[in-house]
Amino acid sequence: MPDDPLAWAKAQLKRAPPIDIFEPDGTRRTDLPDWVKLLSQMDDVMHAFEKHRKLEAESFNKAKTLSKEQYLAERKRDIGIPIWQMEHWKEVQARATTALYGEAPVFERFWHFWTNHFMVAPGNQNNDTLIGPYQRSLREKMTGDFHALLWHATTHPAMLVYLDNNTNTGPRSRAALQKWTTNSINENLGRELLELFSLSPEGGYSQKDVEAVTLILTGWREMRPDKHHKPGVPLGTYFDFNHHEPGSQVVLGKTYSALFRPSAKLEDLIADLAVHPATAKHLARKLCVYFMDDEPPAAAVRHVEQVFLQTKGHLPSVHEAVLEMCWEHLGSTRKFMSPETWLLQTWTLMGVAPPRTAPLDDRGGLKTMNVMGDLGQPLPRCPQPNGWPIRSVDWISKEMLDRRVRFMAVVTRDWLQKESRPRQVLNQLCEQHFIASSPELALIRQQMAKNDWRSAHSLFHASPTLLWS
Repeated sequence: MPDDPLAWAKAQLKRAPPIDIFEPDGTRRTDLPDWVKLLSQMDDVMHAFEKHRKLEAESFNKAKTLSKEQYLAERKRDIGIPIWQMEHWKEVQARATTALYGEAPVFERFWHFWTNHFMVAPGNQNNDTLIGPYQRSLREKMTGDFHALLWHATTHPAMLVYLDNNTNTGPRSRAALQKWTTNSINENLGRELLELFSLSPEGGYSQKDVEAVTLILTGWREMRPDKHHKPGVPLGTYFDFNHHEPGSQVVLGKTYSALFRPSAKLEDLIADLAVHPATAKHLARKLCVYFMDDEPPAAAVRHVEQVFLQTKGHLPSVHEAVLEMCWEHLGSTRKFMSPETWLLQTWTLMGVAPPRTAPLDDRGGLKTMNVMGDLGQPLPRCPQPNGWPIRSVDWISKEMLDRRVRFMAVVTRDWLQKESRPRQVLNQLCEQHFIASSPELALIRQQMAKNDWRSAHSLFHASPTLLWS
């Protein structure tokens, strides 16, 4: 424990630390083949995205000539293992090992918040290869202001594809009038930009505002290395004026136009939304709910909101304000840990590393992303754009608790096979986390007296004290 925990935590917010698949000693894995390494460069990401699309098309064409068994076997070999499994395995493995062994665990907790706030998950456009690179790209923006983060997240190819903005076409655009496409308006991103990413419904926007934002977003799409790729045009985000709705749009009473800069409407809208008082209020409360309590102290929310407004959304300052409020209200607030946070805590206290088994074949063994799924949070397969629940109440149920107890029964069995001093280790953990009169401690010690280390260890990690932070 550092002498000054608050200063220790704040010091981790100034820069984005590296993320990779780490060993417990903090070194990066060097034994991984090239196709398992994390994609970062936009050209590589978009080529991987296009490759997935082509593989899907080829697979459906082959289905006409293959038996069902052959078809399923080839899809598993060509798409299932390398894309549906390995693309997500390596990203979840990097996320977990960086949180455990990287240089800034507090930064990682805030990164988990922002990847959840700007949710992108596997969808119906074969976007699996875009998700991990997108989530990791948010890290560098966390050391600047919210304006830059909001712009980056909204216009990243992963978001444009996930929320179908790449089909969002203005009804009076050149593409629509000349019938180059049958696509029309798609409100997905326009609605989430207002509802989830910035103002929230409390911001007072109307359906007409959603429609106007949707028109402003027309033409923002991804550029892939396909037959439509224009020479010299960078891969990634692309603004296609031919699909954009011409003219001006009015959002929250302000007119947005693009007389001199084709992309000006969205740029100006994002700039306004990023510093809007409703955005500050929404984000302040959401951060405090995520880190402090389902009903955080009103004074804490106000403090974070004021820092956001005073600094125009400078994220390191906002994050510091959150930490200050967490420390100040430590004795009166508590959060029930999400499956991911609880799992990382469990591995830390047990002193064991996440399982290394990769889904390359039908070998057994625990896999990190499958464990997350068993616990109820199957990263990155979030079922809705508003992200994983951030309220304690949404994670508390008999089923969810049973899943954690069952997981502990499995990992404790393996832990006991390697741990030569279970009594000493458990005694030390209990002294660190329980007060002497705790009924939880009494129950654990009953099992220790019976030399039932498996039950005692499972009870420790599944105790209320260890489930709440």
